[in-house]
Amino acid sequence: MPVRISPSVWGDEVERLERRSTGRIAAERERPRLERLGVAISDVLRCVEPGPDGSRLAGQFKLYVPITDAPASQRPFGFVLSPRTDEEGPYFVMLAFGERHPRRGIRSVYERAHKRLHGRYPDQ
Repeated sequence: MPVRISPSVWGDEVERLERRSTGRIAAERERPRLERLGVAISDVLRCVEPGPDGSRLAGQFKLYVPITDAPASQRPFGFVLSPRTDEEGPYFVMLAFGERHPRRGIRSVYERAHKRLHGRYPDQ
């Protein structure tokens, strides 16, 4: 399924990271594939509702990064994608990117997606 990435969301979610950070490098490596080829439905998972961090992402999907067949434990980053449909058919919109389970004091990709959808982080 195609993935659409707005320049402003990419800036907020990826360009906030240091240029040489592993997260930014991972996201930049996957972006051309997502925009050109899209994502296989088998590669996305429905977000758990509610998330362990209190995030509410009903109807949203997560994509582990790097996009490989490796176990989830070896894919520390993720995109949260929102399904949409228009006259061209179904597609995903990128909502957030970040660490799936970061150390204390860093917001997870799921918390970031929650804020984009609800205007605040889950703990606020």
